[in-house]
Amino acid sequence: MSSHPTMPFEVARRQLHFLWLVDYSGSMQGAKIQALNQAIREAIPEIRAAVANHPEVEVLMRAIRFSDIAEWHVGPDPVPLDQFTWPILGTDNYTNTAMALELAAGELDVAKMPRRGFPPVLLLISDGEASDAGRYRAALQNLLTLPWGKRAVRIAIGIGQDHQINERELRAFNSDVERPLLRAHNVAELVEQIKWASTAATVASSAGKSATGQATQNVLLPQAPAHVMLIPNGGDVF
Repeated sequence: MSSHPTMPFEVARRQLHFLWLVDYSGSMQGAKIQALNQAIREAIPEIRAAVANHPEVEVLMRAIRFSDIAEWHVGPDPVPLDQFTWPILGTDNYTNTAMALELAAGELDVAKMPRRGFPPVLLLISDGEASDAGRYRAALQNLLTLPWGKRAVRIAIGIGQDHQINERELRAFNSDVERPLLRAHNVAELVEQIKWASTAATVASSAGKSATGQATQNVLLPQAPAHVMLIPNGGDVF
């Protein structure tokens, strides 16, 4: 009989990179930015709980903020999910969504990503339209030419009234362009949508097979539950 002690079983872990892309332009001031900060802070523990059932997954999180320019809000080095905290975000000027996509694309280059890993998650949150529509289209096209950019689970959330949101731009960002755009008209909707989108995207990616960035089959998200796809009730509307 062997006298060697039994070694605990360790699950081989693969990385899942999660990038927040968050609009903090001047139009986000007031209730919108307050709700966004609250929603992301509430989402973090829910993501942790959701991936606790997937010990093979190591979630690494970063955040890009964009107004006149795009810059790191948390990063550029990825932070393990259990150490990630959300710094309060203020507001400033215009909506340079294109630069945010360019910054994200630079991090999804095959040379910077793990050789084997789960599809990254990109969650874009904005209340308007890109300041430079042509540059936005070019930046999105470039993102989608990258193996990991194409493979990524991409979800956009539009904040505010329907006439304020460029639905075509935001839906073009989504992994599934046929999926109804998530629209947050008030604080309650924004909180529910950010919590659902961030958790559902992470779980969907981690439940799939790992990839090398060359896979062509996109991760399929579940349909958003009814309480997420709300209709404004005339209450605290943005």
